[in-house]
Amino acid sequence: MNSSANAIDMSENMPLNSKMPTVLIADDDVPNRLLLQAILEKQGYHVLQADDGVQAVDVFAREHPDLVLMDIKMPNMDGYEATRRIKAMSTDAFVPVIFLTATSDSEGLARCVASGGDDFFTKPYNRILLQARIGALLRIRELYNTVQYQRNELENHQKRFDREKQLAKRLFVNIIETGSLDLPYVQSMLSPMSLFSGDILLAAPKPSGGLHVLLGDFTGHGLAAAIGVLPVSSVFYGMTTKGYSIAEIVTEINTKLKMILPTDMFLAACVIDLNPGSHTLSVWNGGIPPVVIYGEKEQKIIRSLPPHHLPLGIASDESFSRRVEMTEIRQDDRIYIHSDGITEATNPDGLMFGRQRLENIFVKNSNSSELFGEISHELIKFQAGGAQQDDMTMIELRYNQQQLEDTVFHDKAQQIKRAEQLSSEWDFSMGLSADLLGCFDPLPLLIQSVCDMQGFRGQRQQLYTVFSELFTNALDHGILNLDSTLKGTADGFAKYYMEREARLLNLADGSIKIYVAHRPNAEGGLLTIRVEDTGSGFDYQENQISLESNVGHSGRGIQLLNTICEKIEYMGNGNIVEATYRWH
Repeated sequence: MNSSANAIDMSENMPLNSKMPTVLIADDDVPNRLLLQAILEKQGYHVLQADDGVQAVDVFAREHPDLVLMDIKMPNMDGYEATRRIKAMSTDAFVPVIFLTATSDSEGLARCVASGGDDFFTKPYNRILLQARIGALLRIRELYNTVQYQRNELENHQKRFDREKQLAKRLFVNIIETGSLDLPYVQSMLSPMSLFSGDILLAAPKPSGGLHVLLGDFTGHGLAAAIGVLPVSSVFYGMTTKGYSIAEIVTEINTKLKMILPTDMFLAACVIDLNPGSHTLSVWNGGIPPVVIYGEKEQKIIRSLPPHHLPLGIASDESFSRRVEMTEIRQDDRIYIHSDGITEATNPDGLMFGRQRLENIFVKNSNSSELFGEISHELIKFQAGGAQQDDMTMIELRYNQQQLEDTVFHDKAQQIKRAEQLSSEWDFSMGLSADLLGCFDPLPLLIQSVCDMQGFRGQRQQLYTVFSELFTNALDHGILNLDSTLKGTADGFAKYYMEREARLLNLADGSIKIYVAHRPNAEGGLLTIRVEDTGSGFDYQENQISLESNVGHSGRGIQLLNTICEKIEYMGNGNIVEATYRWH
């Protein structure tokens, strides 16, 4: 054979691996081993040798070659057994084994394959064919190892991702969960479609007693949707604990979401204020299914409050509507709010649960205490194990005046911080003109200022009640000249708050001045709060019904102030009132 014909082109036939491949030759025939070694070393391979199967296994375990050329018939251990052991040791990598044989019978070749061989080569050796087969198997090994590496990387990445998801979920729960959903008059269900929910359910007590609740549904599902929960919960909790109204809360949330969310993402939300002091339910609903009120006395749905606003994060500040719908709520009436994942839940046949099926549960139910559980049961039964298509969230709130009055936000951090603060002397005043009265609630600022200056450990609820009653009376009756007796009936109740909103919107004249002074004493101090409005006043000497006997919606403010304050003094035509609050 011409020597030029036997020349080897290393650039074409070497595997792509940057290091020199190592080949183990296991053969008890020394001339054969030396011949193969000469061929392979000329082709650029690093060669190891073994003269029987036992030695082949030992060398393989020690040196980890890239490919094995295995003779079948050897002393101590034949090639079949040696191959089986080598393959057992290399489960995480592909190490090709080529059997060297002088026979071409089918049975012998079948045994080669059965014992783990990847190819066979018959003697005498053709250099070009041997080189081609070794090169092909090493390329397969390279590909196999690459795939194996990528698979391991994907597995490790998935494990890291799962750990990060669990950590993120734990952080979300710790940030969002406040325990207010565990109140005795609250039942809730939050069933996410995936690990993270695009639905959000928040509840927080108010400084004056009562509860704020937000149920929201972000566009999309999973982590991308859940990320929006963080700014929403921060605004909701922060503003609720400071005493802001839900109108101001939704305005701030809308501003923040409009600024940070992409244009194709928004939050359908319903925010409510459950107020035991006035027996009212205030609702701002932007894109959430109607809020349902189930009457305990009637044992049926007595009111449904549909959405009247765009979802949060869509409208600009100028076009955003903060108008709140207010309605009467009675002892043991139940309020239901849910995301559209409830009514749009499907069964295996693709049929939706639907609003009519949900309302039929209310109609058929005869025990209101079982309603929430029955809705959950019917929903699960309807789905019949089918795949969940959306996040599903629902909350039931049973109106209980005493329990709601006891649901009060206490700033424990501030209490500890101010516990040892000495009583100080201070005063400040505030004046509000008509244009501010129509759009600004001074109560959170007043309470925060008073508590920042003095602390008033454990006094925040009482102070909020005093400031709220004094300011509301000055605004509603002094400036807006509203008649509280309108609230004696359900129709009159709605009319009262509609009229209040209309008069505030068109308010052009009038002002309120607030003066606050604190004088310390040995036990604590005396806080004097004077509120003066430019209205015509009222007959403050008129006999009032006692607080215990008054179960209506009007005339409770003066008696409530008398139970909290040491002294209430009216001046002028009743348009000036001064309250003295003693604290210890």
